[in-house]
Amino acid sequence: MNIATMKVHGDAAALEDIRDGLPTEPDSNWEKGDSRPDGRVRIDSGFYVGVATDHDPDELLKAIRHYLAECSARGIHFERADVSAELRIAFTVPEGGNVPPLDFSLADLKLLVEMGISLSISA
Repeated sequence: MNIATMKVHGDAAALEDIRDGLPTEPDSNWEKGDSRPDGRVRIDSGFYVGVATDHDPDELLKAIRHYLAECSARGIHFERADVSAELRIAFTVPEGGNVPPLDFSLADLKLLVEMGISLSISA
């Protein structure tokens, strides 16, 4: 299954504003000072929110576009100094298979830039 999640972190008050406007509830969150899985202490607050899952990369991309368009329509942007957002896309590659193509358009990339979202793609 291919999955897209967004990691958002920064100032707790700014995160609360963003969290309240999201189309979906965060899957998990943490507070400044909480322990990370690796034992270190978190230096800021944050959350993970599921954006989309699909076996078909084209359908995954459509769902990502829809989610980001909904965030944009709700006035949610992450280009603030007190918040950072990263869209993480992870592919499941069958043994001996190839990573499927994920064709972002220039409009997709422009929207990510305008909304202040970095992009990470992994297999």
